[in-house]
This record gives sequence, C-alpha cells and structure tokens, in this order.
Amino acid sequence: MQKQYAEQVKGFFQIYGVKRREWIMQIAAWKDSGSNKELAAKIEALMAQVEEYHVALNALLAQSEYDADRVDRLYRQMRSCYDELVQLTKPVWRVWLEAIVVAGLAAFVIRTFIFGIYHVPTGSAEPNILVGDRLWGNKMVYFMQKPKHGDLVIFNDPEFVYSQNTVQRLWQKYAGIPLLGGLLKGGPDNWVKRVIGVPGDKIEGRLENGRTVVYRNGEKLDEVYVNPYPLLYLRKETGFFAPDSFLGALLPSFLRTRIHEVRYTYDPSLPLDQQPYYHMLPQEVVRHPASGEPFVLPAFEPTHDHMRRNVDAFGPFVVPAGKYWVQGDSRRNSRDSRFWMFLDEEHLLGRASIVLFSFDSEEPFWLFALLKDPVGFFTHVVRWSRFLKPLWQIPDLREGRQAVEKASSEEN
Repeated sequence: MQKQYAEQVKGFFQIYGVKRREWIMQIAAWKDSGSNKELAAKIEALMAQVEEYHVALNALLAQSEYDADRVDRLYRQMRSCYDELVQLTKPVWRVWLEAIVVAGLAAFVIRTFIFGIYHVPTGSAEPNILVGDRLWGNKMVYFMQKPKHGDLVIFNDPEFVYSQNTVQRLWQKYAGIPLLGGLLKGGPDNWVKRVIGVPGDKIEGRLENGRTVVYRNGEKLDEVYVNPYPLLYLRKETGFFAPDSFLGALLPSFLRTRIHEVRYTYDPSLPLDQQPYYHMLPQEVVRHPASGEPFVLPAFEPTHDHMRRNVDAFGPFVVPAGKYWVQGDSRRNSRDSRFWMFLDEEHLLGRASIVLFSFDSEEPFWLFALLKDPVGFFTHVVRWSRFLKPLWQIPDLREGRQAVEKASSEEN
C-alpha cells in the first residue's frame, strides 16, 4: 500500500510540474504588464501549499511505518489545491464555453423531462387558451400516470415532416428556431388539445339538429368547455422587414413582414372595441367585397376539410392502445383528431398546467410587440388578468352560449 501511495504521489507531481511551468510563465507575464496582481499572489500561495504537501508526503512515505490516514488526508488536500489552481488559471473563453455547455445540458434535461414553457400560436383552444399565451407544461405528470379525459395536453404537430438530415432533424426537434437564412430549419409547432378519448374508449361524432356532438362509449358528452362564440376573420401583420428587401432575404423568417389571416373568438353581444379576449381594430376585419359584411364562422356548425368532407361526423371506432382522441375547445378553429385521427403517445410533451403570462400578439416573441408599440404594449397587448391562470379546472361556458344565442335571436 505504501508503494502504491508513493507511485500515486510521484505521478501527480509529474503532472503538476508541467502545469507549474505554465503558471510561472503566466505569472511572469502578469507582473511585466502590472495586471492581475491579486490573482498572481493567490496562485503563488497555492503553488507553495501544493509543494509543502508534496514534501510532507514524501517524508511520511519514506518512513518504515507511516500513518495511512494522514497520508490520505494530505494527498486529498494537495489535490484540492491543485484543482483550485486549474480553475483559477483557465482561459476566459474556456470558462464561458464550459458555462454555456453546462447551462445547455441543464436546459435540455429540464425542457425534455421536467417542464417546458410553450408559446400558443393558434386559437384552437379558445377561449380557454388564447393566441399569445405562454403555458407552463408539466412533463413529469405523465411519467406517473396516463392522460385522462378532460386533460389539456401539449404535443408536437403530428403532421410535421422532419428533415432526413440527422443534424437538421435534431435541431428541429430540440431547438426548433429557423436560423442562418434557412440553413437550420424550424421545428414543429406545439399544439394544445383536450383529451376526449383514451385507449379503449368508443368514440363517435354526429350532427344532431344542426349541431355537432360527440358520443363516448354510447353516452352523449355535455361539452361545457367548447367555445360557444363565433369566430371573426382578421388580418394581422407580424415581422419587421419586407421579404423582398436585402435584410429580409438574409434574416430569419420570423423577422420578415407577413400578413396572417386569423380567426379570433368574437362576442357578438359586445362592440368591437370591448371584446373580452382580443384587441380588435376595424381596419383588421376581413369583409365581404360585395356586401361589406364581416366574415364570421358560427359556432357548433360542422367543420369541413379541403375536400368538403364533414370532419365532425366520424366513427364509431375504438381508440387503440397508446393512442388518444383529442380535439380543440374551439372546434371551428382546430385541426385535431378529426383530421389526422389518433394522437400517438410518443408525441406528448406534457399537460398544460398554468398560463404563466400572456400577450395579445401574433408575434413569435413579445419583445417584437414592445418595439412596435411601446405604449399600447402595456395597455392592451399584455393580458395582465391571465398571468398565472390555472388550467386544471374544466371551464363551464354555458353562460357564454346563452349570451350568443340571445344576441343571435335579437338580430333575427
């Protein structure tokens, strides 16, 4: 054992000798330039301490009978001083690189396995979740249990086609932001839908008395969470630079100006400037070119796909194992299982738990909205009332349905 310790100490001091020469040269350079005096003094003191430990260890190991505990303690103290020297003498670039790598790995683990913060890009879950909400997604919850009826689940767009290139695919999956003029492609949007059917459920969609309804296991669902309001067509502009400009061609796509035609939840019983969910301007409203009337989608009417197929008439069929039937709360504005059938369990990211904060803007980053309208940002873009709003309770929107029906009857 004594011989083993001696070899260990000898090997360590050989490594230390190489680093010692580098540190002495660095200290000499600092002294010549008159910089880092305190750091140089600390390094010299630590080097002297290492060498004192080395002398003491050699003396102990030279004895015929030695104190193994003391040798072990002195060796660990010597290594501790050496490790501190290594940290103190690292180049700045290496310190930053290590910090970035560690932070990146921590962010990856947290985002992949613990929780995520998600930007809601569409109104498919209105009015419970609005465009511009930033959601806290609980990823750990489905490690211990399976999604259940009524859960608002977050998942990647199941129709998204990933790149065949391995680097591109990894970037799309774990970063998702388009960069370098499209050299690094964007990833899938994150969607939020409500779980209607779990494995083993028998699901069927019907049209009854002109209204869409869903049956689960032969029982008609009272879907109190479904959006009772009509959808108003609007045109929203995002970005800063024209696509055909010099900067527009070089910068990422989310910085280029673009006109989005959106469908927002609209309460017909209230004027345009008093809408409860979105800030709407008259010049944004899409109107029929002949009549000048706004384009509006009524609630509870059937939704049709590009082939004019009524997607609300489906089934009956049984949800397979490892799959879920999910639909958006705003049925007229949601591309969900009615279009692409079952959601595979592997696409799940977590459960929507809380609206952390919310901005009434189509911009991908809230800073863009602030730069465009610094005053309006705080008066109507920031939705203060939605900060820290819980999402685990299923909302009852029947009062809204009654208000819409009353407004409709008064118009007629």
